[in-house]
Amino acid sequence: MEELDSRKRFVEWLVKIQILKDQIGKLEKLKDFPIVGIAAFLLKCQIIEFELKQIISSLDFHLRSQSVSKHFRKRVRTPKDLDDSTLGKLVGEFSQFIRPSDPPISTKLELENDERDILKELKGVLDKVVIKRNEFTHRLFSPGKDTNALVKEAESGISNVNKALELFRELEKEIENNEN
Repeated sequence: MEELDSRKRFVEWLVKIQILKDQIGKLEKLKDFPIVGIAAFLLKCQIIEFELKQIISSLDFHLRSQSVSKHFRKRVRTPKDLDDSTLGKLVGEFSQFIRPSDPPISTKLELENDERDILKELKGVLDKVVIKRNEFTHRLFSPGKDTNALVKEAESGISNVNKALELFRELEKEIENNEN
């Protein structure tokens, strides 16, 4: 009975996450009120925090499963372990998976004779999101910016967040492909 309850709670949680993502996506499309764009950007930053927690756990698990050491094992952090981390701290944790050479997982995709490293590309976009979000939230009520300027900044931030979400999907697929 307890296992059934935990499965039900898990499914309800997944449904909640999907509803929130869908609603935030719809909010992003409303252009009539300036506050909507501002709210969409800030809420999408929360989605990035959620996705970072998931991907850090996935990468931890992937690296642990790839470990051949009998004496040392990487601890797999769960998203709950990362709950108190700020967006900047989560990006810092994510950065630990990026090494200048010999990345811990294959992150290179062939695209028209060009290679790209998803981890490094994602890290660059996440850095932009953190900077934009921090500047935006700390200066939201400061004098000097009119509502139109705030909306433009929010739209720019949303563009970066959407790019990060796209790269998260690509990275998840790459991790899945390496598990098989």
